Amino acid sequence: MFVLTLLLIILAGDGTEYFLKPVFSKPEVFYLISGLVPFFFLILLFCLSGRTFSASLKETVHKHTGIIIALLSLILFIIEALYSVSAFFYSDWDPAGVLDCVYKLLRGRSGEISLDYFSAHPNNLMLVCIYLSILKIASLFGTESVLSLVIFQSMLFTLGGVLFFYIVKDLLSVKAAFLSWLIYAVWIGFNPYLLITYSDAAGLIFPLILLRLFQLIFKMDKDKTGIFPVFLTGFTAAAAYAVKPQTVLVFIAGIIVMLFITFFRRDLKLLCKPLAAFTVFFAASFAITTFIYPSLGLKLDRDKSFGFSHYLMMGLNPETDGVYSNEDTEFTNSISDPVKRRDENLRVAAERLEAYGFTGLLGHLKRKELINFSDGSFSWGIDGNFFAGPVLGDMPAVKEDSPLRGLIHSFIIAGERHYDSFREILQVFWLTVLFFTAAGEIFALKKLIGNGFEGNPAFYTTAVLFLSLYALTVFELIFEAKARYLFTYLPLFLLAGVYGAYGIYRSLRHYLKR
Repeated sequence: MFVLTLLLIILAGDGTEYFLKPVFSKPEVFYLISGLVPFFFLILLFCLSGRTFSASLKETVHKHTGIIIALLSLILFIIEALYSVSAFFYSDWDPAGVLDCVYKLLRGRSGEISLDYFSAHPNNLMLVCIYLSILKIASLFGTESVLSLVIFQSMLFTLGGVLFFYIVKDLLSVKAAFLSWLIYAVWIGFNPYLLITYSDAAGLIFPLILLRLFQLIFKMDKDKTGIFPVFLTGFTAAAAYAVKPQTVLVFIAGIIVMLFITFFRRDLKLLCKPLAAFTVFFAASFAITTFIYPSLGLKLDRDKSFGFSHYLMMGLNPETDGVYSNEDTEFTNSISDPVKRRDENLRVAAERLEAYGFTGLLGHLKRKELINFSDGSFSWGIDGNFFAGPVLGDMPAVKEDSPLRGLIHSFIIAGERHYDSFREILQVFWLTVLFFTAAGEIFALKKLIGNGFEGNPAFYTTAVLFLSLYALTVFELIFEAKARYLFTYLPLFLLAGVYGAYGIYRSLRHYLKR
């Protein structure tokens, strides 16, 4: 899938017109080569250098791995917090609606909240609960500043780095874990989406938690039940679905792999784990909707909630190539009866499918895949009044006296001096990671063909990883499209890329030793 996606971007991306097409000064292949040349040079250097570290240093690193990564993570968090506090700005689209609700609840003005938005999109209520809890904690220290939220997100990104490190360590090696953590710290740790108080940033931690939990489950000895990680997986999946629905795909992928293990081992006792995880997931999801959401005191109209049929219809929109459509949203809003709304959404979706025909649908999916995968900034700056500034509505104003603010904004604010160069750098990172992800896909397939599904725990983790990324790709092809919807999976794409780069390194080293 990712081999085809990369070929599509390189061979057809520049010559195809599609909605929200990113504009760059050079062809896509230029950015790919710009990333591959230094990376392949480093891989070759590692292959030829033999022992990179002395035996004593290697032993010290292995012995104190936990302390080293903890210190590095602390440094990363401090720099991330400084970066986010210095550069924060309000963004006037969905994040503004969430923050407006949070601050009105915090100040006891729930009667002023516009309930139509949350009635249509109740999934954002979990984000409201999280942000409201953070601000209540911050108020104990005498502040209601929105900056406490971006500091919280900095903590999530840092914790994500720790999880990422240990996943790579157990999957590949300690050396690979440290090197890939550095890439995570630079590419993801300081990604400008850290500044946007929305589910893209807040949800980034969930795919990593879920993948790490499955990795621990697969690692456990057969004699151990390992029921606690299984339960924790169900709870995490429920929270993930509540914050960012597509993050639950990692949970589904993990359950599928567990079912395959059960099938190939012919041991029905192994069914207990996936069944327990699903039971906890449904119980936790019920608790969230029954107890947590009502605790906000918002009287929502459940009949106004948009269902999957709406996003399926919008995903087939020929005018926007499946991206968000005001007309489709107004159409869905105009139908009050939920059953009729679903039926009408499906009717329009069926009409659009029929109008496309087979070849037309392939062209539509081609454009959607380019929308989703060809923008290394992940639709940065596109939604609404994205760069609203330091003041927005009744939210607390953000001070602009930071000495770093101007420098950071020169890279991340549209129209500023280094903005175009910054987007090109992000494109280099993304296409390079996508290339190694495609390579990792090939190595994983090779291992599957060679060993069958009776693999080791590391292979099962790899299976969950790629199955999650496949599921995400298909999900975005079916429903509403936008590159931003891939952002929460960025650590998993990087992990797949590291897996591919490691496979190339091992193959090249083996070839040079022949």
